[in-house]
Formats: sequence, structure tokens, C-alpha cells
Amino acid sequence: MPAAIELRGVRKRFRIRHEAARTWQGMALALLGRRRIEHEEFWALDGVDLEIAEGETLGIIGPNGSGKTTILKLLARTIEPTAGDVEARGKVFGLLELGAGMHPDLTGRENIFLNGSFLGIERNEMRHLYDRIVAFAELERFIDTPVRHYSSGMFMRLGFSIAINVDPDILLIDEVLAVGDARFTAKCYEALAEIKARGRTLVFVSHDPIQVRRFCDRVLWIDRGKIQALGDPRDVIQQYLQHMRGDAASTAAERKEAAPDLGGDQLRIRAATATDEATGAESYAFLPGGVVRLQLELESDAYLDDVTVGCAVRRSDGLLMHETSTDASLGPSAIQPGRTHVECSLGPLPLGPGSYQLSLGVWPNEDRLHPYHIWPDAITLFVGKAAASQRGVAVLPSQWRVALAPPDGELQPTSAPIAQPDMLTDAAGPFWTAPPEELAMGAREAEWLGEGWFPAENWPPRVRWTSERAVAYLRQDVGQGSLVLSACRPLHGRAQAEGRVRLNGLHIATFQLHGMDFEDVVVPLDPVTRPTTHELAIEVDDALVPAKVGLDTDTRPLGIAVSSIRVE
Repeated sequence: MPAAIELRGVRKRFRIRHEAARTWQGMALALLGRRRIEHEEFWALDGVDLEIAEGETLGIIGPNGSGKTTILKLLARTIEPTAGDVEARGKVFGLLELGAGMHPDLTGRENIFLNGSFLGIERNEMRHLYDRIVAFAELERFIDTPVRHYSSGMFMRLGFSIAINVDPDILLIDEVLAVGDARFTAKCYEALAEIKARGRTLVFVSHDPIQVRRFCDRVLWIDRGKIQALGDPRDVIQQYLQHMRGDAASTAAERKEAAPDLGGDQLRIRAATATDEATGAESYAFLPGGVVRLQLELESDAYLDDVTVGCAVRRSDGLLMHETSTDASLGPSAIQPGRTHVECSLGPLPLGPGSYQLSLGVWPNEDRLHPYHIWPDAITLFVGKAAASQRGVAVLPSQWRVALAPPDGELQPTSAPIAQPDMLTDAAGPFWTAPPEELAMGAREAEWLGEGWFPAENWPPRVRWTSERAVAYLRQDVGQGSLVLSACRPLHGRAQAEGRVRLNGLHIATFQLHGMDFEDVVVPLDPVTRPTTHELAIEVDDALVPAKVGLDTDTRPLGIAVSSIRVE
């Protein structure tokens, strides 16, 4: 089969500037040669030789900065190599970054035809494709809106829909599917499978090794601009994961030093391993239903009372799957000076295939905001495929029964309102990462939400309703002076929605929201001299219960709909 893509001796150099001319005087001196600005040469690719056959799907994996995206940009001709030859035979379409190829001031409709012209497609042909593109992207309501108003998910939908419907010979994808919701992402993978079946060539960059293994014919592992391995997905991914596991172990101490806010020196997690409870052997690969025995070793400089040890499990896309701590079964523990052994049995695992990160932490029982030590992403677990009849992100035990229907009646769903479970979040768990300056609902926000929030909804934008009172945690950095709450209160008639904002227990503002449109509630903050974590409480005077006002059967007490909270 002929090669669709060839890279021969490709090298790509970038220049990294270490000193910026921050004033007009500095720029003038630099232009006159009287002030030298230091640069460093960075070789993103260093001697890459690669052939991809026509109709092949190649996955590219590697750590951040390894050269993955550089390869795609060279194939898309958005950059040129410093040395070597790059050849891509056929029409190439690249989904390299959100908004690439889109003009922000043009509408979605206009950008569809603009992208067609980039590919040399006649306008009449694009008219025939237009309805299919809009329908797949599910953007009928927003297609005549300038794309600068699009969310990241809407950008991805439009770009991906254009890509699959113009039917390029070579399709380049760089992690953009990660911003879509689960349903649309599944729809995208079905479309990619159809493209693959039509014999098109795909180059697929992802940080999810499980997805790469499922989808790709071969896998390229690249690191520091050089090819480390190329071949069968199972073998290459296994090499890559073992390498990354070794790097993780060797740099554990560096990670702790790099994140001083995550803990002090009084009590530390020295080491952590995972073993298969059935065999007793150290293992990081399991099948659904397996049991993981987690073993930790703590080191303390003093006697400490009321200590909690915890673990959080996150999927590769950041979704929190489970969180547990010694509070669940033991309560607070006393830690003696020296080394302490801690064990936790996790399972049977109900997890579907994928990779999962385990973060570990120890903190005073009554003071989660000031942990002794947090070790983010301490362990990576890989869960394999369950039985063929079980599919999805979770594997749940099930039993089926088939029998004749009773003759005395038919199943009839009730028409009466059914009380909704509150589904509110519990008190905030241990903080596995440094707190953000912005909580955009849908971007790992659950990690920093306390009690009082209902599940996320995608209107768009993605929002979460509060109950009468909801708590969130944010970081204020030096030089930041405002808290901004972007929210609305639809469906409440002409009455204003009123409430209060409390910061660390102190009332700092009263707000009024007037209707469907999102409004920014801006609250001045006192300056801080070091990064500070704040507890923010949103209190609403009059909750909306849709079932009581005849809107639908939802019996939840809804406060306000929040799209983002940020400190700036």
C-alpha cells in the first residue's frame, strides 16, 4: 500500500526568549543592538523518519512538549520544517486546536464556507454539504452567531463536523475531542470509525492510551523530539506506560518540592504501591471486578492526633470517580513519630476500561484546607475490557429475569410528580490539587465545590444550580482584587432573585439577578500578600421549586444557575 505521509530526517527548531524587552526604551535598545536578548534553541523534532500508509490510523503518544503537535502542524503546513522533508499526499484537514481555521467575527455559517475555500472546495459543493455539517454539529440555533461567542464545545462540534463531511484524504486530530460532552464525543468516534472504514488516513494525538489502543492500527511514542518506539499499539503503549511509571517514581520528590502549598514537612507520604488482592503481587493493571490493595508509608517527625488519610480516584479526563478516607471506617487516627503503614482495599472495581489516577493525602481531621501532605496523581491504574455484553464507563452487577406478564394489569408510569433526590454534593473533600482562580462549570469544577450544588446541566453554557446555600473554594493570588460570579435565575417571573455572598464566613456582598441573561456580580476583595484559599458561600433568599409553580415535576429547591466563578 502506498505511503500517504512521509517524514524524512525532519527537524524543527524553535527559539525560546529568556528576556523580554518590557519597555519602549528596552525595545529600542534591542533594535539598535545595544541590549542583547538571550535566546535558547529548542529542537521540538530532532531527526524524525516516518511513513504512514494510505488508509492507516496512527496514534501518537508522549508527554507534554515531546513533539506530537509539531508533527501535526508540519503535516497541516501551518509551520515548515527547519530541515528534512514532509510530504502528505491528498487533501489534508487538521483539527489542531480550538478555533483554528475559524474567523471570530464571522458566523458559523460563514466559517463553514471559509473552511471549504481553504480546502479548494467549490461553493456549490459546500452548499450541498452545509445541511449535513450543521445537523451533525447540532448548532442550528447558533449557526448565524459570530463564533467568538461560541463555547469550546461548540467550536469543537463545528470544526469536527466540517472535517468529517468534507471527507479529506488525511485527517489530523489533536486532543480536541476532550472538550466535548460524553454523548457527542461518542458520536465523534462513531464518525471516525466510518471515515476509517472508507480508507482514509488518520493521525490521532491523545493523552489517553486506552483510546489510542482501541482506535489505532499503529502507535508512535515520541519524547524530546525523537521517536522512542513505533509499532503495535499494545506493545508501544505498554513500553510508554512503564517508562512513565519509572519517571513518576523518580520524580516524586521533585513534585512535592514543586507544589509547596500541598503540604509541609511535619507528616509526609514516603511511598505508595498497588497490589492485586487476589495474588498479592504488585500490579497496576486490573479487570473490572478486581480488588486493589493500596499500601502507603507515612513518615512523621512528631506525635499527631486526629489525622485523616485519603484517596481520590479520577478518570484520565479528570472526572472524579470516587473519594474515600479513613473517616469512612476508622475515624481520625493517631500517628506516632517515625514510619506508619496504611492500607486501603478498593473494590470490587466497578470501573470501565480506561486509565485512572489515584491521588493521596493526609490532613488534620478538622482542617482540610491545610493538609499535611497531598500527593497528586501518585499512582496510575489501568482497567481492561469487561465481558463483551457489558459496555460503558462503569460495570454494574446485574441480574435479568424473563416471564409472562401478569394478566391483571399493564405497567403504567404514574402521572403524579415524583420527588427528586436532592443529589447535592457533600462537604468538600480533600483538595488534591492547588485551587484554581476560576471555576468554569464542566472543567473539573467538582473538585473545588462544597455542599449545596446540583449536578451540571448543559444549556449551553454548562451550568450548575445552587440550592439555598452553596459553597465553593477558590484561590486569590497577589495582585488580584475582584470576585466575579457569572449567574442567572431564569423562570422566576418578574421578581428579582436576591441573595448574599459570604467569604470565609463574612458577609461581603448582596446581589440581585433579573432574568434569563447571565449577569456578572463583581465583588471587591481585600488584597493578599500570598496566594490564599477562600471559602465562598452563595446564599439565595427564595429558592425556586419547579413542581410548585407548575413548570415541571422537578421538586428540587433551585437557587441560581452559575456558569463560572472567578477571581481576577
